[in-house]
Amino acid sequence: MKNLFLSLAILFLFSFSTHLFAQTQAEMNQTAIENFKKADNELNQVYKKLVKKLNEKEKKLLVTAQKNWIRFRDSKCEFEKEEYNGGSIQPLIHYTCLTECTEDRIKDLKRNLENRDK
Repeated sequence: MKNLFLSLAILFLFSFSTHLFAQTQAEMNQTAIENFKKADNELNQVYKKLVKKLNEKEKKLLVTAQKNWIRFRDSKCEFEKEEYNGGSIQPLIHYTCLTECTEDRIKDLKRNLENRDK
């Protein structure tokens, strides 16, 4: 029983650690995609909180700004990944760029939200 528990614990830790420390390019690409999805989800949550605090004019301005920001982010990351066109690292470059830009935008929106809470 003790050996079974130890074996299961080792198996769990191994499967968990391979996700944290991706070794193949495909694993790194997948991790980058998952990181972007998490950042995008957080962005949407912060955005919704901010929208609730705005008047109608401010909402319209934020919607326009957000659409423009998304276009900028997407075109910036398309540019950055182009250097690696055809390479297996291209998705990693692309999704890392998307994640970094999104995290920066989250900080901007959180700052705006905090300023309104004062």
